[in-house]
Amino acid sequence: PLLVISFDGFRWDYLTRADLPNIENIIKEGVHATEGVKNVVDTSTLPNHWTLVTGLYPESHGIIGNFLRDNGIDKKFIPKYINANYSNDPRYYDSGGEPIWVTNQFQGGRSGSVMWWGSENAVKWSRPTLQMPYDDNVNFTTRVDVMIQWLSQEYPVNLGLIYFFEPDHIAHTTGPESSNVTEAIKYTDVIVGYLLERLKEKNLLDNINIIITSDHGMATTSNETLIYLDDFINTEDYDILTDDTVIAHIFPHEGKLNKIFDPLEKASHQPNSHFTVYLAKDIPERFHMKNNPRVPPIVAFAELHYRFVANASRGDHFPLAGTHGYDNEERDMRPFFIAMGPDFKKDFSVKSFNSVDVYPLMCQLLGIKAAPNNGSLTVVSQFLKDDVENATAIST
Repeated sequence: PLLVISFDGFRWDYLTRADLPNIENIIKEGVHATEGVKNVVDTSTLPNHWTLVTGLYPESHGIIGNFLRDNGIDKKFIPKYINANYSNDPRYYDSGGEPIWVTNQFQGGRSGSVMWWGSENAVKWSRPTLQMPYDDNVNFTTRVDVMIQWLSQEYPVNLGLIYFFEPDHIAHTTGPESSNVTEAIKYTDVIVGYLLERLKEKNLLDNINIIITSDHGMATTSNETLIYLDDFINTEDYDILTDDTVIAHIFPHEGKLNKIFDPLEKASHQPNSHFTVYLAKDIPERFHMKNNPRVPPIVAFAELHYRFVANASRGDHFPLAGTHGYDNEERDMRPFFIAMGPDFKKDFSVKSFNSVDVYPLMCQLLGIKAAPNNGSLTVVSQFLKDDVENATAIST
């Protein structure tokens, strides 16, 4: 079996922040990326969790941000961390990607998801075989216990996924360099230790492949690094998906495109502007973002540490000390990656690889054929005891 775990917002260099005996043991007994994983833009939770399980860039899987608008779907999209009880139209997720649980189940496997982002939605008419819905109030040990039960029952899952919201949550509140985050990092190690102990208790530890990773890193921010869109454009001339953001998805009202874009573009070239702005067609190819109908006509990208505010009054009580969503070339945005198990080498590392490569790696570990994806086994196959020679996943 394969178990995949995400600790939200666990930056690659957090591994050196504290004594982490359980995580360090996995690195010693398994593999890791010493400089983290290059994730996808928007370097936020929803796009990156969906990339991990589909192997697709956001322009191919459609989850281009934590907030979405689709002209073909009337029902508003609301992320689960805003309203856990709200049901989104599954077409937001069922738009091109095939998540690993669907691939697994189509080929005879059984899958279990403990709160993995997007798993509540039917994709290709399929959900995980077993599922725990998103609920921040369920403690971390309970999440582990549920997965252990699924892995050890009469008809066990051969694929499990667990999501934990720390250290992201506390880093947003107190900043990534805070002592609070250091304590949260230590607690993730406690949870990893609890997981390993429970697997050992059920005689599963020697036979299971475990991947532990994250969606993105984290950077410091404050109300001193806000970019006020009101300084350049009139709020009555456009819509925006969220009025406090690193990447501004701007939808000009009819006939207002130039009235919005021109002043923003001019301002972006001023000294100390701290942002860039593009028409959808001109978004850099390396972001793998622009070729999707959900991309708005204008997209603005803040520099590291900065955020856009569309409503000036928001700046008066700006709540964040840490944030993410920036260019994936920024090292602070990189998540960590460690893994161990019978199919992984011992004490082996690479510098880095692309997050789209995790999906074909998972398919390789499960012995199933991958759906079309943007990933490659070229680097990640080196993690495996039996390297896949010259193997490259099917691309789209």
